[in-house]
Amino acid sequence: MQKLIISFLTVLIILSCKDATPKNTTSSFYHWKAKAEFTSTYQEALTAAKTNTIYLHYFDVEVLNKATLENEKDGVFPTYVLKSVDTAYQKHTIIPVVYITNQVLKAKGMVVADLAVKIRDLINQISKKQFKKQLKQIQLDCDWTTSTKNTYFELLNTLQKDFDIDVTIRLHQIKFKDRTGVPPVKSGTLMLYNMGNLKDTSQNSILQNSIVKQYINTETSYPIPLRLGLPIFSQTVVFNKDNKIKLIRNTEPKMLANDLHFKQLDSQNFEIVKDTLYKGFFLSKGFRLKLEELKATEVIAAYQTIKKSKLKTNEIIFYHLDKKSLSTIQIKDLISQLNYE
Repeated sequence: MQKLIISFLTVLIILSCKDATPKNTTSSFYHWKAKAEFTSTYQEALTAAKTNTIYLHYFDVEVLNKATLENEKDGVFPTYVLKSVDTAYQKHTIIPVVYITNQVLKAKGMVVADLAVKIRDLINQISKKQFKKQLKQIQLDCDWTTSTKNTYFELLNTLQKDFDIDVTIRLHQIKFKDRTGVPPVKSGTLMLYNMGNLKDTSQNSILQNSIVKQYINTETSYPIPLRLGLPIFSQTVVFNKDNKIKLIRNTEPKMLANDLHFKQLDSQNFEIVKDTLYKGFFLSKGFRLKLEELKATEVIAAYQTIKKSKLKTNEIIFYHLDKKSLSTIQIKDLISQLNYE
Protein backbone atom coordinates (compact mmCIF):
# COMPACT_ATOMS: atom_id res chain seq x y z
CA MET A 1 0.00 0.00 0.00
CA GLN A 2 2.78 2.39 0.95
CA LYS A 3 4.55 1.64 -2.37
CA LEU A 4 1.33 2.39 -4.26
CA ILE A 5 0.98 5.77 -2.51
CA ILE A 6 4.61 6.65 -3.27
CA SER A 7 4.14 5.66 -6.92
CA PHE A 8 0.97 7.72 -7.17
CA LEU A 9 2.68 10.76 -5.68
CA THR A 10 5.60 10.32 -8.05
CA VAL A 11 3.23 10.35 -11.04
CA LEU A 12 1.54 13.49 -9.72
CA ILE A 13 4.90 15.26 -9.32
CA ILE A 14 5.95 14.32 -12.87
CA LEU A 15 2.64 15.53 -14.32
CA SER A 16 2.85 18.73 -12.29
CA CYS A 17 6.35 19.44 -13.62
CA LYS A 18 5.20 18.83 -17.17
CA ASP A 19 2.28 21.25 -16.78
CA ALA A 20 4.60 24.00 -15.52
CA THR A 21 6.82 23.73 -18.58
CA PRO A 22 6.08 26.04 -21.54
CA LYS A 23 4.82 24.03 -24.52
CA ASN A 24 5.01 24.48 -28.26
CA THR A 25 4.82 28.30 -28.29
CA THR A 26 7.82 30.04 -29.81
CA SER A 27 8.93 33.67 -29.78
CA SER A 28 10.12 36.11 -32.43
CA PHE A 29 10.46 39.86 -32.93
CA TYR A 30 9.40 42.59 -35.30
CA HIS A 31 11.94 45.11 -36.55
CA TRP A 32 10.28 48.29 -37.83
CA LYS A 33 12.95 50.83 -38.76
CA ALA A 34 14.21 51.91 -42.19
CA LYS A 35 17.80 51.31 -41.08
CA ALA A 36 18.15 47.84 -39.61
CA GLU A 37 21.09 48.13 -37.28
CA PHE A 38 21.99 45.15 -35.13
CA THR A 39 23.03 45.84 -31.54
CA SER A 40 24.13 43.81 -28.55
CA THR A 41 20.78 44.72 -26.94
CA TYR A 42 18.97 43.05 -29.82
CA GLN A 43 21.11 39.95 -29.54
CA GLU A 44 20.47 39.73 -25.80
CA ALA A 45 16.71 39.90 -26.43
CA LEU A 46 16.86 37.22 -29.14
CA THR A 47 18.94 35.00 -26.87
CA ALA A 48 16.59 35.52 -23.93
CA ALA A 49 13.63 34.60 -26.14
CA LYS A 50 15.53 31.63 -27.59
CA THR A 51 14.71 32.70 -31.12
CA ASN A 52 16.41 33.36 -34.41
CA THR A 53 13.35 34.74 -36.21
CA ILE A 54 12.81 38.39 -37.12
CA TYR A 55 9.83 39.89 -38.96
CA LEU A 56 11.58 42.66 -40.86
CA HIS A 57 9.56 45.60 -42.16
CA TYR A 58 10.41 45.99 -45.86
CA PHE A 59 8.10 48.81 -46.96
CA ASP A 60 4.62 50.33 -46.86
CA VAL A 61 2.22 50.67 -49.78
CA GLU A 62 0.20 53.90 -49.72
CA VAL A 63 -1.89 56.20 -51.85
CA LEU A 64 0.04 59.42 -52.34
CA ASN A 65 -1.83 62.51 -53.51
CA LYS A 66 -0.79 64.59 -56.47
CA ALA A 67 0.46 67.41 -54.22
CA THR A 68 2.93 65.02 -52.61
CA LEU A 69 3.91 63.50 -55.94
CA GLU A 70 4.05 66.81 -57.84
CA ASN A 71 2.06 64.93 -60.46
CA GLU A 72 -1.29 65.26 -62.18
CA LYS A 73 -3.02 62.45 -60.31
CA ASP A 74 -2.94 60.37 -57.15
CA GLY A 75 -1.12 57.06 -57.21
CA VAL A 76 -0.18 53.93 -55.27
CA PHE A 77 3.49 53.89 -54.27
CA PRO A 78 5.88 52.21 -51.83
CA THR A 79 6.98 54.33 -48.87
CA TYR A 80 9.27 53.84 -45.87
CA VAL A 81 11.33 51.40 -47.89
CA LEU A 82 14.02 49.51 -45.97
CA LYS A 83 17.26 51.37 -46.67
CA SER A 84 20.03 49.34 -45.08
CA VAL A 85 20.45 46.09 -43.17
CA ASP A 86 23.33 45.08 -40.91
CA THR A 87 25.04 41.94 -42.21
CA ALA A 88 24.37 40.28 -38.83
CA TYR A 89 20.77 39.78 -39.95
CA GLN A 90 21.96 37.34 -42.60
CA LYS A 91 22.45 34.79 -39.81
CA HIS A 92 18.79 34.99 -38.83
CA THR A 93 15.50 33.72 -40.20
CA ILE A 94 13.97 36.76 -41.88
CA ILE A 95 10.28 37.16 -42.75
CA PRO A 96 9.65 40.30 -44.85
CA VAL A 97 6.65 42.40 -43.75
CA VAL A 98 4.75 44.74 -46.08
CA TYR A 99 2.17 47.17 -44.70
CA ILE A 100 -0.69 48.07 -47.05
CA THR A 101 -3.11 50.88 -46.21
CA ASN A 102 -6.80 50.23 -46.69
CA GLN A 103 -6.95 53.25 -49.01
CA VAL A 104 -4.79 51.37 -51.51
CA LEU A 105 -7.52 48.79 -51.92
CA LYS A 106 -10.00 51.59 -52.73
CA ALA A 107 -7.75 53.47 -55.15
CA LYS A 108 -9.31 54.32 -58.50
CA GLY A 109 -7.78 52.49 -61.41
CA MET A 110 -5.80 50.12 -59.19
CA VAL A 111 -5.36 46.73 -60.88
CA VAL A 112 -4.79 43.91 -58.40
CA ALA A 113 -2.56 41.88 -60.73
CA ASP A 114 -0.32 44.89 -61.36
CA LEU A 115 -0.10 45.72 -57.64
CA ALA A 116 0.81 42.11 -56.85
CA VAL A 117 3.66 42.18 -59.38
CA LYS A 118 5.04 45.43 -57.95
CA ILE A 119 4.91 44.11 -54.38
CA ARG A 120 6.51 40.82 -55.42
CA ASP A 121 9.29 42.49 -57.38
CA LEU A 122 10.20 44.96 -54.64
CA ILE A 123 10.24 42.23 -51.98
CA ASN A 124 12.54 40.12 -54.15
CA GLN A 125 14.72 43.11 -54.97
CA ILE A 126 15.29 43.92 -51.29
CA SER A 127 15.82 40.27 -50.38
CA LYS A 128 18.43 39.74 -53.09
CA LYS A 129 20.24 42.96 -52.20
CA GLN A 130 20.29 42.43 -48.43
CA PHE A 131 20.27 38.63 -48.09
CA LYS A 132 21.56 37.41 -51.48
CA LYS A 133 18.48 35.22 -51.98
CA GLN A 134 14.73 35.26 -52.40
CA LEU A 135 12.66 34.70 -49.29
CA LYS A 136 9.59 32.53 -49.61
CA GLN A 137 7.68 33.38 -46.42
CA ILE A 138 6.24 36.90 -46.00
CA GLN A 139 3.70 38.74 -43.89
CA LEU A 140 1.19 41.28 -45.20
CA ASP A 141 -0.12 43.84 -42.73
CA CYS A 142 -3.46 45.38 -43.71
CA ASP A 143 -6.54 46.42 -41.74
CA TRP A 144 -9.03 45.51 -44.44
CA THR A 145 -12.77 46.18 -44.15
CA THR A 146 -16.00 44.71 -45.46
CA SER A 147 -15.82 47.06 -48.46
CA THR A 148 -12.25 46.08 -49.37
CA LYS A 149 -12.14 42.39 -48.43
CA ASN A 150 -12.76 41.09 -51.95
CA THR A 151 -9.96 43.20 -53.41
CA TYR A 152 -7.59 42.28 -50.59
CA PHE A 153 -8.38 38.56 -50.78
CA GLU A 154 -7.80 38.67 -54.54
CA LEU A 155 -4.41 40.26 -53.88
CA LEU A 156 -3.58 37.50 -51.38
CA ASN A 157 -4.54 34.76 -53.83
CA THR A 158 -2.40 36.36 -56.53
CA LEU A 159 0.66 36.78 -54.29
CA GLN A 160 0.34 33.21 -52.98
CA LYS A 161 1.60 32.03 -56.36
CA ASP A 162 5.02 33.34 -55.28
CA PHE A 163 4.98 33.39 -51.46
CA ASP A 164 3.80 31.61 -48.34
CA ILE A 165 1.72 34.37 -46.75
CA ASP A 166 0.83 35.18 -43.17
CA VAL A 167 -1.55 38.13 -42.68
CA THR A 168 -2.18 40.41 -39.73
CA ILE A 169 -5.63 40.30 -38.17
CA ARG A 170 -7.28 42.82 -35.84
CA LEU A 171 -9.67 42.16 -32.99
CA HIS A 172 -12.73 43.39 -34.92
CA GLN A 173 -11.90 40.95 -37.75
CA ILE A 174 -12.00 38.11 -35.23
CA LYS A 175 -15.29 39.12 -33.62
CA PHE A 176 -17.03 40.02 -36.88
CA LYS A 177 -15.45 37.40 -39.13
CA ASP A 178 -18.78 36.64 -40.82
CA ARG A 179 -18.82 40.23 -42.07
CA THR A 180 -15.14 40.97 -42.68
CA GLY A 181 -14.38 37.50 -44.02
CA VAL A 182 -11.51 35.13 -43.32
CA PRO A 183 -8.44 35.70 -45.51
CA PRO A 184 -7.57 32.80 -47.87
CA VAL A 185 -4.22 31.99 -46.24
CA LYS A 186 -2.84 29.25 -44.00
CA SER A 187 -2.08 31.43 -40.98
CA GLY A 188 -2.60 34.86 -39.47
CA THR A 189 -1.19 37.09 -36.74
CA LEU A 190 -3.57 38.65 -34.24
CA MET A 191 -2.25 42.15 -33.51
CA LEU A 192 -2.84 42.66 -29.81
CA TYR A 193 -1.90 46.34 -29.75
CA ASN A 194 -3.00 49.76 -31.04
CA MET A 195 -6.57 48.85 -30.17
CA GLY A 196 -7.88 51.79 -28.19
CA ASN A 197 -8.79 55.44 -28.63
CA LEU A 198 -5.74 57.69 -28.84
CA LYS A 199 -7.82 60.73 -27.86
CA ASP A 200 -9.20 59.14 -24.68
CA THR A 201 -6.95 60.65 -22.01
CA SER A 202 -7.85 57.95 -19.49
CA GLN A 203 -7.14 55.04 -21.81
CA ASN A 204 -3.95 53.28 -22.87
CA SER A 205 -4.61 52.81 -26.57
CA ILE A 206 -1.68 50.41 -26.98
CA LEU A 207 -3.21 47.60 -24.95
CA GLN A 208 -5.88 47.17 -22.30
CA ASN A 209 -7.25 43.77 -21.38
CA SER A 210 -10.67 45.33 -20.78
CA ILE A 211 -10.77 46.20 -24.50
CA VAL A 212 -9.55 42.73 -25.53
CA LYS A 213 -12.44 41.21 -23.55
CA GLN A 214 -14.92 43.21 -25.61
CA TYR A 215 -13.87 41.12 -28.63
CA ILE A 216 -12.59 37.82 -27.22
CA ASN A 217 -14.31 35.40 -24.84
CA THR A 218 -13.96 31.73 -23.94
CA GLU A 219 -16.02 30.67 -26.96
CA THR A 220 -14.16 32.80 -29.53
CA SER A 221 -12.64 30.80 -32.39
CA TYR A 222 -11.12 31.40 -35.82
CA PRO A 223 -10.75 29.06 -38.80
CA ILE A 224 -6.97 29.45 -39.19
CA PRO A 225 -4.13 29.19 -36.63
CA LEU A 226 -2.78 32.47 -35.31
CA ARG A 227 0.48 33.97 -34.21
CA LEU A 228 0.09 36.65 -31.57
CA GLY A 229 1.62 40.13 -31.86
CA LEU A 230 2.37 41.50 -28.38
CA PRO A 231 3.60 45.03 -27.63
CA ILE A 232 6.67 45.93 -25.59
CA PHE A 233 6.77 49.61 -26.58
CA SER A 234 5.58 52.91 -25.16
CA GLN A 235 4.50 56.10 -26.89
CA THR A 236 3.63 59.73 -26.25
CA VAL A 237 0.43 61.17 -27.75
CA VAL A 238 0.69 64.90 -28.48
CA PHE A 239 -2.53 66.97 -28.60
CA ASN A 240 -2.42 70.42 -30.18
CA LYS A 241 -4.88 73.21 -29.36
CA ASP A 242 -7.33 71.86 -31.96
CA ASN A 243 -7.17 68.40 -30.37
CA LYS A 244 -5.34 66.99 -33.38
CA ILE A 245 -2.75 64.40 -32.47
CA LYS A 246 0.67 63.11 -33.42
CA LEU A 247 2.69 60.25 -31.96
CA ILE A 248 6.20 60.30 -30.53
CA ARG A 249 8.03 57.06 -29.82
CA ASN A 250 8.65 56.17 -26.18
CA THR A 251 7.98 58.21 -23.03
CA GLU A 252 10.05 60.28 -20.60
CA PRO A 253 7.89 60.66 -17.46
CA LYS A 254 10.72 61.55 -15.05
CA MET A 255 12.13 64.17 -17.40
CA LEU A 256 8.71 65.77 -17.88
CA ALA A 257 7.99 65.77 -14.14
CA ASN A 258 11.22 67.69 -13.50
CA ASP A 259 10.86 70.19 -16.37
CA LEU A 260 9.07 73.47 -15.63
CA HIS A 261 7.78 73.60 -19.22
CA PHE A 262 5.39 70.77 -18.34
CA LYS A 263 2.61 70.58 -15.76
CA GLN A 264 1.61 67.12 -14.61
CA LEU A 265 -2.17 66.70 -14.64
CA ASP A 266 -2.27 63.08 -13.47
CA SER A 267 -0.15 59.93 -13.74
CA GLN A 268 -0.61 59.79 -17.52
CA ASN A 269 -1.20 63.37 -18.74
CA PHE A 270 0.85 66.57 -18.94
CA GLU A 271 0.14 70.09 -20.16
CA ILE A 272 2.71 72.37 -21.81
CA VAL A 273 2.77 75.63 -19.83
CA LYS A 274 5.61 77.26 -21.77
CA ASP A 275 6.72 76.87 -25.41
CA THR A 276 9.48 74.27 -25.71
CA LEU A 277 11.18 71.66 -27.88
CA TYR A 278 10.60 68.00 -27.08
CA LYS A 279 12.30 65.20 -29.02
CA GLY A 280 12.70 67.49 -32.00
CA PHE A 281 9.08 68.71 -31.95
CA PHE A 282 8.04 72.28 -31.13
CA LEU A 283 5.32 72.27 -28.50
CA SER A 284 3.27 75.40 -27.84
CA LYS A 285 1.78 76.44 -24.54
CA GLY A 286 -1.58 74.72 -24.19
CA PHE A 287 -0.56 71.50 -25.97
CA ARG A 288 -1.05 68.30 -23.98
CA LEU A 289 0.81 65.01 -23.75
CA LYS A 290 -0.59 61.58 -22.91
CA LEU A 291 2.01 59.01 -21.89
CA GLU A 292 1.11 55.46 -22.86
CA GLU A 293 3.31 52.95 -21.08
CA LEU A 294 2.84 49.21 -20.79
CA LYS A 295 2.98 47.16 -17.63
CA ALA A 296 3.91 43.49 -17.88
CA THR A 297 0.78 42.65 -15.88
CA GLU A 298 -1.45 44.13 -18.63
CA VAL A 299 0.35 42.18 -21.36
CA ILE A 300 0.04 38.97 -19.33
CA ALA A 301 -3.67 39.55 -18.61
CA ALA A 302 -4.41 40.09 -22.32
CA TYR A 303 -2.42 37.00 -23.25
CA GLN A 304 -4.37 34.92 -20.75
CA THR A 305 -7.64 36.18 -22.24
CA ILE A 306 -6.51 34.85 -25.60
CA LYS A 307 -5.34 31.53 -24.14
CA LYS A 308 -8.70 30.97 -22.43
CA SER A 309 -10.46 31.30 -25.78
CA LYS A 310 -10.66 28.69 -28.55
CA LEU A 311 -8.17 30.56 -30.73
CA LYS A 312 -5.21 28.43 -31.79
CA THR A 313 -1.95 30.31 -31.17
CA ASN A 314 1.56 28.91 -31.47
CA GLU A 315 3.95 31.87 -31.71
CA ILE A 316 4.37 35.26 -30.08
CA ILE A 317 5.90 38.12 -32.08
CA PHE A 318 7.08 40.94 -29.84
CA TYR A 319 6.83 44.47 -31.27
CA HIS A 320 9.62 45.43 -31.58
CA LEU A 321 13.44 45.40 -31.54
CA ASP A 322 14.08 48.83 -30.05
CA LYS A 323 16.72 49.79 -27.50
CA LYS A 324 14.43 51.91 -25.33
CA SER A 325 11.64 49.32 -25.30
CA LEU A 326 14.00 46.48 -24.49
CA SER A 327 15.48 48.45 -21.59
CA THR A 328 12.00 48.94 -20.13
CA ILE A 329 10.63 45.42 -20.60
CA GLN A 330 12.80 42.46 -19.57
CA ILE A 331 12.00 39.88 -22.23
CA LYS A 332 13.23 36.89 -20.26
CA ASP A 333 11.09 37.83 -17.24
CA LEU A 334 8.06 38.57 -19.42
CA ILE A 335 8.29 35.20 -21.18
CA SER A 336 8.62 33.48 -17.83
CA GLN A 337 5.51 35.24 -16.52
CA LEU A 338 3.53 34.56 -19.70
CA ASN A 339 4.15 30.84 -19.04
CA TYR A 340 3.53 29.67 -22.59
CA GLU A 341 1.16 26.77 -22.81
